[in-house]
Amino acid sequence: AKFAIMPGSRPAEIGSLWKPMQQIALRIREKYAEATFVTVAVDARRRQLLQDSQIPGFECEYSVDSVNKTAGAVDFSIVTSGSATLEVAAAGCPMVIMYQSNRTLWHLFGRWLIKTKYLSLVNILAGKELVPEFMPYFTSIDPILASIEGLLQERDELGKLSRKLTDLTTPLAEKKACAETAKIALRELRMEN
Repeated sequence: AKFAIMPGSRPAEIGSLWKPMQQIALRIREKYAEATFVTVAVDARRRQLLQDSQIPGFECEYSVDSVNKTAGAVDFSIVTSGSATLEVAAAGCPMVIMYQSNRTLWHLFGRWLIKTKYLSLVNILAGKELVPEFMPYFTSIDPILASIEGLLQERDELGKLSRKLTDLTTPLAEKKACAETAKIALRELRMEN
C-alpha cells in the first residue's frame, strides 16, 4: 500500500506533527513491509524543512505538489486537520486526521468555546465520524495506528469510505464549478459590450 503523509503547511504544524507521523509510518512498515510513503509540501522551502527533520530509519518520497493530486495517487492518507482534509476527501482517499493543539489552552478555553461534536471539516460536513480524527490533541500514536490498521484490514469498507468521501465533497466541487462558470460568462459578456 502507498501512504501519503500530510503534516500541514505551517511550520508549527510541521513541528508538532511531522515526527509522530513518521513514527506511525515506521510502525506501519513493521507490519506491512511493502508499504511506501510520500509526503507533499506546498513549496520547496517546506519540503526542505520536512527533509531536514526526517527521523532515522524513515524513508519517504518528498514532493512539491497538490494535496488532491497526491491523495489521488495513494491508498491511504495521514492528514493534518484543515482544508487539506477536504482535498483528500475529494480524491476519495481514506484517511485519519490528526492535530496537536496546546493541551492547556484547550482545557482552559477551547473546550468551552468550540461546541461542535467533531473538529475536522470532513466529519463536520458529514455530521458524523466518517473518518477517525485525533483532535484537538493526542497523547500517544497507538490509537491512531490502531485506527489505520483497522481500516486497512477492511478492504470492502475502504472502498465504501472512498465513495462516501467523494459523495460528500462533490457538491462542494460543483458549487465551485458553477461559480467559475458564472465568472467566465460574465467576463465574456463584458468583452462583447
